[in-house]
Amino acid sequence: MDVLTELLVIPPSSSLRPVPELWFKDASLIFQAETSLFRVYSGILAARSSVFRDMLSFPQPEPSDLDVVDGCPRIVLHDTAADVAAFFRAIFDSSFFVPPSAPSLDILGGILRLSIKYDVDYLTQRCLRHLSDIYPTTLKDWDLLGYSRDIINFRAPPKVYPVFQILELLKEVEAPWLVPAIMYLGCSNPMERIVDGVELGGTPEMSPEKRTIIVAYTKQANAVEPVLRFLKQRFPECHTPAKCNAELLQLSQFVADNWSACHFPLEIWEDHDWDQVAGDLCHACVGQCRKTHATARQEFWDRMPALFEVHHGWDELQNLKDAALGPRSV
Repeated sequence: MDVLTELLVIPPSSSLRPVPELWFKDASLIFQAETSLFRVYSGILAARSSVFRDMLSFPQPEPSDLDVVDGCPRIVLHDTAADVAAFFRAIFDSSFFVPPSAPSLDILGGILRLSIKYDVDYLTQRCLRHLSDIYPTTLKDWDLLGYSRDIINFRAPPKVYPVFQILELLKEVEAPWLVPAIMYLGCSNPMERIVDGVELGGTPEMSPEKRTIIVAYTKQANAVEPVLRFLKQRFPECHTPAKCNAELLQLSQFVADNWSACHFPLEIWEDHDWDQVAGDLCHACVGQCRKTHATARQEFWDRMPALFEVHHGWDELQNLKDAALGPRSV
């Protein structure tokens, strides 16, 4: 059954309730989703959605008494009431769902699903923009989000949605630029959470996305050592070789003793860690260590698309993102 045919199927009335914020008394069209009713403006809906525009352009048969609510024709949507409420609010309330305010995953998912189903491109773009603000395409933007403290402590960073729910949602839209950052966050969880999937909004079954994360898990963990290679390097510019060598050896041993289970190459060494070693290493060594560390982090970031089986580099992903999102005004 296609979308238009689905829309025109009218089941018998039951215990129906209007949704107050989406019940416009001067509107002439009523939609039903589950037991919720929405009275909205047909002209605005037709202007936003080609599917509704086509449906409303069809000659309509005379409605029976069962097909009329409050003097208006009733059309049933075979979507959840929650999804329809979020979708219609995004269309009829100009203050709702505008970036950068972060919606809940349920709201975002409902709007994304129905904006694709009913062909409302600007809402699809808004959904993707919300997600793109959270899952970036550059290391600079990743660092600005400040996820490191939460990731190191095995917590979901604020506003970061459950990984497997997002990956499932992305099956409905082509947005590969989001995948590497999402997969990295997936790999940052303990293996038992990845396998179970439940706490992350997924299922215990082995999905292709879960397989990709599990395969990449060890590779991501192995990338920690190259990011910390500055601890094992010695620099000819060093002003106090004996002192700096001893400090770097001590730091290397501390990492081996305390961080051996860490598999977060982007977070294993943070900016504040440099403040703690600044008085123990000479200025030249601090500068060279910083440079080596930054280079290694960027090298890992550059490898992330391939690591998570995304068949585009970051430059191409950025181009796809720019083309899909359009002007920032949406």
